[in-house]
Amino acid sequence: MEDAAPKPVSNFYRNYVVGGLFVIYTFNFIDRQIVAVMQEPIKAEFGLADWQLGLLSGWAFAFLYAILGLPIAYLADRSNRVTIISISLAVWSGFTALFGLANSYLALFLMRVGVGIGEAGCSPPAHSLISDYVPPRKRAGALSVYSLGIPVGSVLGILGGAVGYRWVANYYAEFGAPGWLAAIGADEAWRVPFLLVGIPGIILAVIVKLTIKEPPRGPFDGAEKQAMPSVGKVFGTLLKKPTFWLVAFGAAIASLVGYGLFPWILSYFVRLYAGEMPLQDAVAAAAIPYSFVIGGGGFIGTLAGGWLTDRFSGQRLSAYLVIPGTALLISLPIYFVSMSISPGTMAFVLLGIASALGAMWYGPVWAVTQNLVPPGMRAMAPAILLFIINIIGLGIGPFAVGALSDYFTAEYGGGALRIAILAIAALIVPAAALFLMGARSIRHDWEATA
Repeated sequence: MEDAAPKPVSNFYRNYVVGGLFVIYTFNFIDRQIVAVMQEPIKAEFGLADWQLGLLSGWAFAFLYAILGLPIAYLADRSNRVTIISISLAVWSGFTALFGLANSYLALFLMRVGVGIGEAGCSPPAHSLISDYVPPRKRAGALSVYSLGIPVGSVLGILGGAVGYRWVANYYAEFGAPGWLAAIGADEAWRVPFLLVGIPGIILAVIVKLTIKEPPRGPFDGAEKQAMPSVGKVFGTLLKKPTFWLVAFGAAIASLVGYGLFPWILSYFVRLYAGEMPLQDAVAAAAIPYSFVIGGGGFIGTLAGGWLTDRFSGQRLSAYLVIPGTALLISLPIYFVSMSISPGTMAFVLLGIASALGAMWYGPVWAVTQNLVPPGMRAMAPAILLFIINIIGLGIGPFAVGALSDYFTAEYGGGALRIAILAIAALIVPAAALFLMGARSIRHDWEATA
């Protein structure tokens, strides 16, 4: 039986908060993933190797993003979470726009570092806010709604970036750049989406600060007033819960696969099409169907993972990890088939199914993390999880695929990128195994928190 909050919040406002945080997370992924769409134009302009592109998508963003998440989460457990989210949103939006002005690889790298610094202040305080607005047994669903920002932001970033790039490139080629963008030529049309996408994020930051209220902590957990634990105490609590570490490293490896495959599968199709049409048309031809693969598949999988977990976890807590672990295992052969057939409708449909299965862990994993710790640790615990996920997943994934692609080029030529993608996809197996191992200890560790 769910507890009632001591200071009732209307369902409308609760939904507004969760929906608002979803919109913020959507902007997070628009700004983050638009680089993947522009990989090939950036590669062409700056003459980059695949490993350098991998660093832009991965390590440049991930390093400070992961590290700063911990002190920001520590601050979020002690101060106004809405303010932290608003400032972070404004920072990453500004650096996204500045990326479009970069004139060297070093400048591109540094602007990506700036985006990572801003985005570090998003998820830990957002997860903590959701847990103080939503009762425990509904958190998997609410966190899944929040996590929909991943597929929705990805599809908007891919689709908007690709279509915008093609339109601008074709417009420049026919009419030239308008006066305020006269310094940007047709071959630099990829810059314009970066310049334009940051402005709405800054406006949204102001709206968030003015309309979302900072709630009391722990109203559903009987802990509205409590001393804030030290970082050492948070680590000490988590060290006693093997489920957390199994989940953390399982999610990190699953993220390595996801972050590694996402930009490079798109580049794989762009390179296939680029031999038949101009680059801007090849980007659009690959990105338009791929946006629905990532967006549609991710949307369905994220919702399904949260719904199935909320539906069956009342009978067995192990459902929190059995469902995503099983889904990951099923996705592996589908990835292999999709990358082994001719590019076309069937390949994209199969990739959509694999994407849906690969997204089913988002809501359940974050819900497990929230429910394994007391309310005062609900920003720091997911920050620790994010640190592990991002150092391993985001930091290594894109770079690993790019580096393997360069390594295999001597032997496989134009097929090297496909081989690199399949090699990283195989890591789904250990990720799923760790989730299924965590299902065996979840009841003990969950009940020890109560």
